[in-house]
Amino acid sequence: MVLPVSPDAEDAARWWQAYQLAESDQAGELAERAGRGDEHARQQLASWLADRGRTQEAIEVIRPLADGENVAELWLARWLAEGDRPDELRQRADGGSYPALHELAGWLAAHRRQDELRDLVTGHWELLSAWLARQQGMREVRLAAELGDEQARRRLAGWLARLRGRAAAGNEHALRFLAENPDWR
Repeated sequence: MVLPVSPDAEDAARWWQAYQLAESDQAGELAERAGRGDEHARQQLASWLADRGRTQEAIEVIRPLADGENVAELWLARWLAEGDRPDELRQRADGGSYPALHELAGWLAAHRRQDELRDLVTGHWELLSAWLARQQGMREVRLAAELGDEQARRRLAGWLARLRGRAAAGNEHALRFLAENPDWR
């Protein structure tokens, strides 16, 4: 007696085929399969493109999957941040994308857009407070301290004390930082 192949087995086989095509640089075949609706081929093609620095193409390939599939949503958010596309990140975050919200916060922090970061964090405190607590940058720790995080306040106070000590000892970097940021004293 021959049993029918289960839908799960068929799905696993399509994933494996797409994976093998990507591993053997068969981008043309992946694109054809993606064009016929194979989501595994679409994901593998997007990953293949991104791995080769073709991020903008990867974004276009993965975008159709990003509204219903967690991995695709995460990849799209990361690639939008890498591609300096904060407007689309913000749009996706406003639409409820958790990965887009986190990537937007990271993008704002990396580009030192502190006022926008503050607005984003305060507007999405429940979703971004843990993200903010994990940040190691002095500006982000300062923001967390200003928003009431006691641990961040202690870290910031320690950093500033060491920075002032280095400045008093003549450290040029510390002197320059304090001169350029008088509100940090």
